[in-house]
Amino acid sequence: MSPVSLCPPLLQRKQTLLALCVSFLPFPAFDAYAEDRLATPDNFASMPTKSGKDSEKNTQSPNDGRAPRSIEELLVLGQRRNASTDGTGTYTVSAVSTTKMLLKPIDVPQSISVLGSQQMKDQNLNTIDAALKQVAGVNVNMYGDGTGGFTSRGFGLQAQYDGIPALSSLSFAQQYDLAIYDRIEVLRGPDGLLQGASSPGGSVNFVHKRPTSDFQGNASLSAGSWDNYHAVVDVGGPLGHSKIVSFRLVMAGTDRKQFYRVAQDKRWTIYGVTDIALTPRDTLTISVTSQGNDTTRYLGLPRAADGSDLGLPTSTYVGASWNRSAVPMTETEAQFEHLFGRGWRGRLAYRHRDAATDMRYAYLTAYKPTTATGNFAAANARYDESNDGLDAYVTGPLHLFKKRHDLMFGVNYDRYTYKGGGASTTATAAPALANLTLGNSTSISSRTLPQTITNRFWQPYDQWGVYGQARITPVSPLSITLGGRVSGYLSRTQRLSPSPGAMSTTIDRQGILLPYIGGVWHFTPHLALYTSYVSTFSPQSAYSIAGQLPPVRGNQIEGGLKAEFFHARLGLTLAGYKIIQKNEAIYYGAIGAVCGLSGVSDCYVAAGKTRSQGAEAELIGRPAEGWDINASYTFNDNRIVNNGQATQAGLTYAGNSPRHLWKLWSHYRFEPYRGARKNVWSVGGGLNAQSGTWGTNRLVTQPGYVVASIQAGYQWNRYLSLDATLNNIANKRYYQRLGNLNYYNFNGDPRSYMLTLRSNF
Repeated sequence: MSPVSLCPPLLQRKQTLLALCVSFLPFPAFDAYAEDRLATPDNFASMPTKSGKDSEKNTQSPNDGRAPRSIEELLVLGQRRNASTDGTGTYTVSAVSTTKMLLKPIDVPQSISVLGSQQMKDQNLNTIDAALKQVAGVNVNMYGDGTGGFTSRGFGLQAQYDGIPALSSLSFAQQYDLAIYDRIEVLRGPDGLLQGASSPGGSVNFVHKRPTSDFQGNASLSAGSWDNYHAVVDVGGPLGHSKIVSFRLVMAGTDRKQFYRVAQDKRWTIYGVTDIALTPRDTLTISVTSQGNDTTRYLGLPRAADGSDLGLPTSTYVGASWNRSAVPMTETEAQFEHLFGRGWRGRLAYRHRDAATDMRYAYLTAYKPTTATGNFAAANARYDESNDGLDAYVTGPLHLFKKRHDLMFGVNYDRYTYKGGGASTTATAAPALANLTLGNSTSISSRTLPQTITNRFWQPYDQWGVYGQARITPVSPLSITLGGRVSGYLSRTQRLSPSPGAMSTTIDRQGILLPYIGGVWHFTPHLALYTSYVSTFSPQSAYSIAGQLPPVRGNQIEGGLKAEFFHARLGLTLAGYKIIQKNEAIYYGAIGAVCGLSGVSDCYVAAGKTRSQGAEAELIGRPAEGWDINASYTFNDNRIVNNGQATQAGLTYAGNSPRHLWKLWSHYRFEPYRGARKNVWSVGGGLNAQSGTWGTNRLVTQPGYVVASIQAGYQWNRYLSLDATLNNIANKRYYQRLGNLNYYNFNGDPRSYMLTLRSNF
């Protein structure tokens, strides 16, 4: 028997033998943690494994005597500091990887939420937008072609993938099937330290599934209203007994019609990932994802001239029968992780994504409610997008003055390129687009589409950054986090057709400094007060008479309380925040169009300013055996301080951003979560509610609404279960997004059901 396998039995007899066990461990990377926290027999007994197998088989030591395959799998002397949610069977969040230090949520001096795999399964969530609708403080506004806009605290959210920042890859972009992700981590408030150029809303970190330590497989088949079908197959495990190489393969497909006429959405996704243990301290991970989609592009319903609802049936479709959006995507990612020893570890990661968009659609440009007719436009667009991201960092402990301090520093580079263009025609040029009823819009001929796209551009965007952070512990209850980032940003554009042009620089900003200050005071190990000051920037291309405007700057002050209950199974966050964004461009027409490099462009001044402040409360985890809950309330007051129009000062800044937002989902299993249990019932239910909002036109408004759902499940045995979900129980009529008088007004889903059959093998 190995020294490692002897440790748990010895600990059950005497905790004082802990030091003896640790001294025999073959990998000194764990030694640096010896003075931080003592393990108890309960730690070993309650530790889940990544395999997702039933707990009766999970009685072995936490890592089976091997070195951790990844940073997320590191142990803290018997306590699994593992951010993975795969196979845990609970909503409890043990750690977050967004900060790169792999901290518990209570130790992060900002608001951060995690949506794990168990809640995704319980609610039958299959898309990114459906998942983010369940996250505290996040607003989701769909755009009718599978893309959406995502905001928090009145500002846009940015994307990360396994901690690699990505420009222009969240809002208005197609997303992969939710089945390929282990969890979604949402940091609310500015994330300039790791993200670089971004708005103050925060960042969403999509963490991919990884290979499991033991072979596992599962499959699901869902069927629901409006011929909504979704299927997933997920298999993986080690190749051979040595477990040096392990893999995971996820395949998912969607074929659904919408509740409004004509529209459909077909998607198919395949994701493969391989872990290679090059040495006990070195792991190489390579993954490839590919997705195709064929989606009806739909721009929503019109409103009356005064902005009121026309009361059109929810099944109404406005647009041609040939409206389409096809966006095949391919993503590759490589990660190399190394354990240096003494608790230090590092990661080098690279990500590349390609997307080719082909869209053609007709949409309403002017509507006359008195005659129930309108004029349309026809448009098509073809463009290629690519994202390249590189991130490298090291992190580890430093022991000074008998205290442990944690350091992290790294660099990242991100490039986004756009190549292509679009063309459109209106009713003025094409009489066939004029004076049509909404019902006749489906018969618009595709001949109205512009046959050629003459205006095509190439636009690359580059940013780089050097960042660092130190988590200092001057006294045991207090940790102070100091950090900063130095960023650079470059944006260029070149006309490709009809006549090629020279490359021109639209934005060039270097050496932008972003500070970060935070503090956490633990009154007890499970109760802490926190505060932080964080910042971000967003470059802008406008010019004043003195030159290019400085970047928009955003700063946030946040403070609150974080707590853990029931042996850290249930987490509570109470937060208050205030964001100031300034330097926004305001048009300055008093001196004429004499600005820019050529001296003939419009002039602007960096005098715009907005403010967002509010409070949040979130409760997530397991308050009792079998009972999981995710509940939140968000109050947000965002206002225009100055946008150049005196009549708008003090008005709400962000449309479709409710002042009050409630989210609740609760799920209960009538037996403790055990994969080997038979004939187990479960029930769940939740609601999403919000106060009134307005659209891109302030005349377009709607009052607040509440949408509720219920779920019931039955598990025959460890291999087979069935879930039934009923959404929008009251069949509430509401708009999930508001736009202007002619389009971008999207009804929310009416009452619908979904049945899901799951199998584990």
